[in-house]
Amino acid sequence: MISPHVPESVITAFLSFALAFASVLAGATESTFKQSAELGKRTAKTSEDLDKYVAQLDKTEQALSSLSNAEGEGLKALYESFSKEVKRLVEAEERATSDIDEMKSQGAKYFSSWDDSISEISDPELKQASIERRSKVMKDHDELAATLSDIGRQLQPFMSNLEDLQSFLGADLSPANVGKAGGRIQKSHADAEALKDKIATVQTTLSQFLSEAPK
Repeated sequence: MISPHVPESVITAFLSFALAFASVLAGATESTFKQSAELGKRTAKTSEDLDKYVAQLDKTEQALSSLSNAEGEGLKALYESFSKEVKRLVEAEERATSDIDEMKSQGAKYFSSWDDSISEISDPELKQASIERRSKVMKDHDELAATLSDIGRQLQPFMSNLEDLQSFLGADLSPANVGKAGGRIQKSHADAEALKDKIATVQTTLSQFLSEAPK
């Protein structure tokens, strides 16, 4: 209870401060909540577009396999089909790598906001619990981001090899040149399988992060 002898100006100043402080606390909490939701959206989109990349990767490799086994008159149509699939794969790769970068950026914003929220907690036990939880979630996110970055780096040489095949065969499309590209075609198939295995592993980690991270 406030003493009746306290000047009204002091009471007004105190109430103004209390309201402002409560507003800061509410603002920090609301910001962290929003950043958490946005990180969840970014993570889910990354997972979705990686799935789409793998689906397009299968189509592209199937088109390449059909081209490598073609003979005579059907060669041109199969090359055109392969070229279309490569173009679609490039677009899928761009979306996936953009998602990875945006997820990492959103993670940095989220953990910064969470840190601000922790600084507003006065209870030592609750503060320590939040610090430990933030540390665990941040570690999981950083490990996931590192794995995704590694996949991003693997996409570049893989895509480069496909585009080299497209250019080489497009410049002089013939059964003889398809035969000369045989080694590169087999490498593309092997690299595609390795890439899909790695993406499958990271998809499991993405799903786990989505289920365990704050909502």
